[in-house]
Amino acid sequence: ALALALALASDALKTSEERGKGKRIMVGGQEGVSVRGSFETEVCSTSSQGGGERSLVDVDVDVDYYEADGSRRSLLHGRADGSFRRSPSWGVTLNAIVYMFAGMSMPATMATSGFTAGTLMLLYSFVSTYHSGELIGALCEKFPEANSYPKLLGLSVKKGMQKFSSKQAKRYSELAVLGCIVLQFLAYYFDTIAQLLYVSQYFDQLVPNSNICQWLWLIITFFLVLPLLLVPGFSESRWIAVPTFLGIVMMVVIFVMEIVVTEPYKCNPGPHYDMPSSYSILLSLSAFAYMFGGHGMFPEMIREMKKPKDFSSVLKWTYAFIMASYIICGYLGYWAYGSSVNANINLSWPENAMNIISISIQLIVCYYCVYLTNAVLLLNIEIGVGLLPSSRKKAIRVKRFVFRVLFLALQTIVGLLLLGGSGDIILGLQALSGAIGMSALTYFLPFLMYWFCFPHEMTRKKIAWFSLNIIVGVIIMIGGVMSSVTDILENSGGILNGYCHLEYRYSPSNPQDPCFISGYNRTHLFE
Repeated sequence: ALALALALASDALKTSEERGKGKRIMVGGQEGVSVRGSFETEVCSTSSQGGGERSLVDVDVDVDYYEADGSRRSLLHGRADGSFRRSPSWGVTLNAIVYMFAGMSMPATMATSGFTAGTLMLLYSFVSTYHSGELIGALCEKFPEANSYPKLLGLSVKKGMQKFSSKQAKRYSELAVLGCIVLQFLAYYFDTIAQLLYVSQYFDQLVPNSNICQWLWLIITFFLVLPLLLVPGFSESRWIAVPTFLGIVMMVVIFVMEIVVTEPYKCNPGPHYDMPSSYSILLSLSAFAYMFGGHGMFPEMIREMKKPKDFSSVLKWTYAFIMASYIICGYLGYWAYGSSVNANINLSWPENAMNIISISIQLIVCYYCVYLTNAVLLLNIEIGVGLLPSSRKKAIRVKRFVFRVLFLALQTIVGLLLLGGSGDIILGLQALSGAIGMSALTYFLPFLMYWFCFPHEMTRKKIAWFSLNIIVGVIIMIGGVMSSVTDILENSGGILNGYCHLEYRYSPSNPQDPCFISGYNRTHLFE
């Protein structure tokens, strides 16, 4: 799958460099429009009649045009009438929250890191990643032609290599683009697999008496996701994000209510708090990178915004909700369940009505996230080879759907290879996703890109802060990959060799559970 993505990425680079090269058209009565990409229809334009007005080319391509003052504007991927930019700020905000939210895994992350290291990493991640998000927004606004993360990194490297010859700068820029595609691919590829495994586990919890094993639920999930693959891009998906966001709010409410009602902290033997090892802290660092890892799709989201300048507002609302929910879930969950808390928090709850409702909601949320997580990878590849989301051609839509089905099938096969009987494999997958790509895309690449593009703005304080983030990001990346791969290998069951069902579907069946001896006293209130 990675080889396929690289091959398509190389073709995408050629598309922007070679296809349509030399073609010039008239817009607004003046020559000066650069057209790149695969043409669906023949380019047709008419000169405007006076008043400095301009008529736009109605064709699916990349278009740059020049205003009357000579400044360059970009109409990015999509129709040149601007129809690809049709996502309102609220839609982008909801999609950003839905993707970034991982509050249900926050107690397990805190348990892995310990209270002190977890608190420091949570506060640092909030400050660092919020700033890196602002930097991405500023770069996208300054360079609208860089309409994806790989293109933004390539442009930044090219600007940072101005001391070299143009040929060398171009070479380094292309290498950076390919490297970014690899990071982005691996991060979201493994994250999608984690979402698939979540869905299969939720099905196994909701239908405990069936003869359907987890591996079969995973295959069923693959077929259930297929209709979502018909959704072209982020703009259309905002309507699915609305109920999904409401579901997330309900999940947080149920999270608090479950602890208040069942009182696991009063159980026997009660929660215990193990001292974290250096290995577990490294694993938690990359898990934190996953918690704040939405930045890898920020440029692609900005690409579809009606008003890209409003991205700063999107970031504020996203982080306000995410940070509030992380503090509530992280500290409350760790205090209530201690080190025995599961990555799938529902495994730590009894089989009561609240838990069943929560599992059902999370199943729907993860079901949508299978599509949302893959969207960045799919859209970047599809746009690169001319399968544009704005296309109305039936042949292109069919090709796009077939490609997406094959892509998801490969991820399902990898999920079958990794499927085990516990939730630990999911935390390992999330940590690997965070370590491989999200630590780079979130923690240090935004700072490097801004440094390359605006070296004259770098004061001593900025250099120190940017350097700190780059160093921490590299440490998370290297240490996280080592620890998460070890964790996955230890907990994976192998294809069709894992547990048929979850070993402990509900609390307090696990001997490590804080209520294993005494059981719960108050579950009857919401049964």
